[in-house]
Amino acid sequence: MARAAPRWESRGLGPAHTAPSAPAPRSDPAAPCGLRRSPLHLLLRGSTRNVSVWRPQASRKAAVKVAPCSWLRVLLLLVGAAAMPGTSAGSHCYRHFYTGVSDPSPGVPVFTAVGYVDDQRILHYDSETRRQEPRGDWVQGAVSPDFWDMETWTLWGWQDGFESNLVTLRDRYNQTRGSHTLQFMYGCELHEDKSTGGYMRFGYDGGDFVSYDLGTRTWVAEITQARVTQCRWNEDKALLQDARSYLEETCIVWLRQFLQHGEAALQSKRPMAQVSDRPSRDGRTTLACRVHSFYPKNISVVWLRNGEAQPQETSCSGVLPSGDGTFQTWATIEINPSSDHNYTCSVEHESLESTRMLAVGVVIGVVLPVVAVMGAAGYFRTHEALQSQAPERETQEREALESCG
Repeated sequence: MARAAPRWESRGLGPAHTAPSAPAPRSDPAAPCGLRRSPLHLLLRGSTRNVSVWRPQASRKAAVKVAPCSWLRVLLLLVGAAAMPGTSAGSHCYRHFYTGVSDPSPGVPVFTAVGYVDDQRILHYDSETRRQEPRGDWVQGAVSPDFWDMETWTLWGWQDGFESNLVTLRDRYNQTRGSHTLQFMYGCELHEDKSTGGYMRFGYDGGDFVSYDLGTRTWVAEITQARVTQCRWNEDKALLQDARSYLEETCIVWLRQFLQHGEAALQSKRPMAQVSDRPSRDGRTTLACRVHSFYPKNISVVWLRNGEAQPQETSCSGVLPSGDGTFQTWATIEINPSSDHNYTCSVEHESLESTRMLAVGVVIGVVLPVVAVMGAAGYFRTHEALQSQAPERETQEREALESCG
């Protein structure tokens, strides 16, 4: 969850999570699930005094999985839910995304904080509601009733810190006007072999600013303007210890607790697939493969021509939430209907047994059932007349933008 309420003192940007001032509820892990003390108070100036902190941590190695800079911009546009790094089959992760903007607009509050277990959003806070709230019925049962008050109090401090540090960063960058964005992401991973990882990164205006290297246990400046932050944060031994402790210990404890309570909601769900066709430009035909009702969101969809993958010709929509805890995606390919080729939509997902592949085809615009065995699929005969059948597209909030291959 959010780290302990930060105190934004004379230093600058950074998360500083503090341990709770009162004993944690018996049903919760001993420490808050998010960072309590924020390094934000260290970012730009001065030094910190001792502050009770909640501990973020980030592994440079793990951070490689995060899109280098793009996540920052997308995260803002999608209010904290986009471009999250994925995890491999058998791995689980617990992640937080904080976003502050200098120029709020409808749908984009001054400050937003969201938390995820794997691909499921479980926590939400924004400056308009000023309240940490659960997402998903099972989340309530994973924590004690007073948990939400403690987390709300913590995030008030984070919100204050983001607002003040946006002003400081604007001065550091010699910016006099315009809308600016400060973002922070941190989290941990638990792998199938019981190993763990973690990361912590700050970004400003769509670019990386400073990150925590779990291997060296130090903060690393990503750009010149962040060097003063790097030096000041690395001088604060308590802050460095907080980061390591949170990522290696507390975050993992919370992840295990959420996995235990959310076992049913977080179970893998098999994808379903439908294919259809429609006329396109210059007498060509577009084949569309809609894959839906799957979880988790990591999936590979590609069109096959005569059994061979055509990744360069396959266009993907990105993976979108379906609103029920599952995901969906589209993959299309343009073909010449007069050519004599067979086309198959092939799907790979961790929920599928054996080859983890399924394939489905279309014959004259008629949707065939999914075949959960690689190679035992229907096909599309391009030399036969096609019936136009435009696929029905659902309008969904775009929360994740990543390729389907």
